[in-house]
Amino acid sequence: MGKEDPPPPVPMAKPAEPARVNPMAEQQLELEEPVPEPDAALVEAPIEPKKRPTGGPVRGDWDCSGDVQNPMQVINEQRSQVRACYERRLKVNNILQGELMVKLKVGANGKVVLANVSGSMKDAEVHSCVRKLASSWSFPTPSGGTCAVLQVPFQFSPKT
Repeated sequence: MGKEDPPPPVPMAKPAEPARVNPMAEQQLELEEPVPEPDAALVEAPIEPKKRPTGGPVRGDWDCSGDVQNPMQVINEQRSQVRACYERRLKVNNILQGELMVKLKVGANGKVVLANVSGSMKDAEVHSCVRKLASSWSFPTPSGGTCAVLQVPFQFSPKT
């Protein structure tokens, strides 16, 4: 008779890893939001009156009864500078065109004390440039009051 082969080795089972336990998962913790308690030292701040907006003139700022004699002489002397504001932006946007209405308040000394620019031309840089220029203009002193309001239209279109 022949020798019998020994039985093949039995693979050993891996030891079982301990199960991971999350103690928080087993417990249903109920969390409560704390109720805020009023602070005894809290004093409500008084409501401050609204301050005058700094973005532009207020309606009453334009109230004037004076008149400036021959304002077009000053305005015509400044046209080339106003046109230069437009020409600079025309290089960026070659179809830029429209009207600007420049509203000026001339003080008792003839200096522009308020300038506002509006109109159909929707270019903030042109508006800003023209407003800055107009703020530096000087007119003859107003007659018939301490100040005068002027409205000057400018029309711009690309030269063809």
